[in-house]
Amino acid sequence: MERKRSRGFTRRTVLTAAVAGSAGLASTALGASPPPSDAVEFVKQLTGKVATTSDRLHLQMPQVFPNGYTVPLTLVIDSPMTESDHVRQVRVLASRNPLVEVATFHFVPRRSEPRVSTRIRLAEPQYVLAVAEMNDGTLLMTETWVEVATNGCK
Repeated sequence: MERKRSRGFTRRTVLTAAVAGSAGLASTALGASPPPSDAVEFVKQLTGKVATTSDRLHLQMPQVFPNGYTVPLTLVIDSPMTESDHVRQVRVLASRNPLVEVATFHFVPRRSEPRVSTRIRLAEPQYVLAVAEMNDGTLLMTETWVEVATNGCK
């Protein structure tokens, strides 16, 4: 028995188009919003410490990337890596991902260079935070906005 397909609109195509249009409108409306004012509070909830924004951290990521599966990330920390001034660890956070802590990197004074290059997954357009814990316990923070076209966390 052969079925004929209708060429008109079906309920399914109308609903699919409505959902896709709503998602596109919502992502455009959310767009590149200003940095979250609660980023410091967000870090405090995760670590129990207050982070300060610092020029010593350099988080380099593309502002726009075609998919969220393999977004390149380079992080460089200005530190001499001596016993008296070094980075203990760096955490990369993405608050809109299912798993907020994307990566953690540990460093050793006089044995490691304070830089990392890798790729991460992002669920949607969002600010990516890098939080460095220094040897004296202080937290330094920086953030950058990344616009991804597809969800990399499915």
